[in-house]
Amino acid sequence: MILPALALLGLAGCAELGLVPNGVPAPPAARPVLWPPRSASATFSTSLIAHRKVDGLRVEVLVIGHGKIRGNLLSELKSPEARLKPPLMAVLIRHPTQGALLFGAGLPEDMGGLGARQVKGSALSPFKVGAGRDILSRLRAQGVEPDDVKAVILPDLAPEWAGRAGAFPNADVILSAQAWKNPKRRDAEKNLPDPRAFIPEERLKLQDFSTAPPYGTFEHGIDLFKDGTVILIDLDGGAAGGMGAWVNLDSGPMLLTGPGAFVYDNIFDAALPDKKFVVDLSSFAWNARAMRQAAEAAPRLVILPAHDLSTLKLSPRPDIKLVP
Repeated sequence: MILPALALLGLAGCAELGLVPNGVPAPPAARPVLWPPRSASATFSTSLIAHRKVDGLRVEVLVIGHGKIRGNLLSELKSPEARLKPPLMAVLIRHPTQGALLFGAGLPEDMGGLGARQVKGSALSPFKVGAGRDILSRLRAQGVEPDDVKAVILPDLAPEWAGRAGAFPNADVILSAQAWKNPKRRDAEKNLPDPRAFIPEERLKLQDFSTAPPYGTFEHGIDLFKDGTVILIDLDGGAAGGMGAWVNLDSGPMLLTGPGAFVYDNIFDAALPDKKFVVDLSSFAWNARAMRQAAEAAPRLVILPAHDLSTLKLSPRPDIKLVP
């Protein structure tokens, strides 16, 4: 009776290694089926300048902490042996007429265990924020007080994006209506602190993408200030109701992906993350393809994934500053 048991053990070992019993690697997982792409118009790149009514925007990318994760969970091209500490970011947008804007509001002040344990539904926990590196401290170091912030754009309701949304008393909170209302979103949050507790509802400005027009290669876009400077991009799929922001700077456009892409590989190598960290792999892959196509249509575009600073180093720009 020992031999059958050993055989079963051998089969289990093969499964752990991703091998079938004869030692041949298991076939790769089926790729998600994508619906047809949306092409940008031939004049899309030039229209970015023509439709922009305000010059002089500047962006500062603030690193506010780090997560901890195996590499293959962010990208199938990375090794499961790689132990990564991807950055958590918030982006300060200095708008000449609208004032200081934030993309992402950082982790909650009381992380309630988020710094010490893995949290279901949050890909990068446990989180670590060093002394003096929380979002408010980082902003003050750049000369921005909480009262100065006029709008907080939340690409997602996960704690690393929405935790301090209520810390800015004069700011509208900009969020996708789909993120706020989607039942899939609420189901994914069962074991998380309720992110709505972080949101001052009296200042909440929900954005409904369902009737919004296309923007470039993307299905839906909303011109936040009606001046061609900051366009909210529908990136539903990475997260339920996920949202990015396209910022038209003097030196060229910048796309902040939020949870629409975690790392460079997701976009430019079509590498998928682990399926448990996205709501819909097909939508995630479609959005990543739309980002690649946008980069082809607007060659000056800099794309900043949620947890990868490499694109900033590859394409330095005078109006984009990294604050590590």
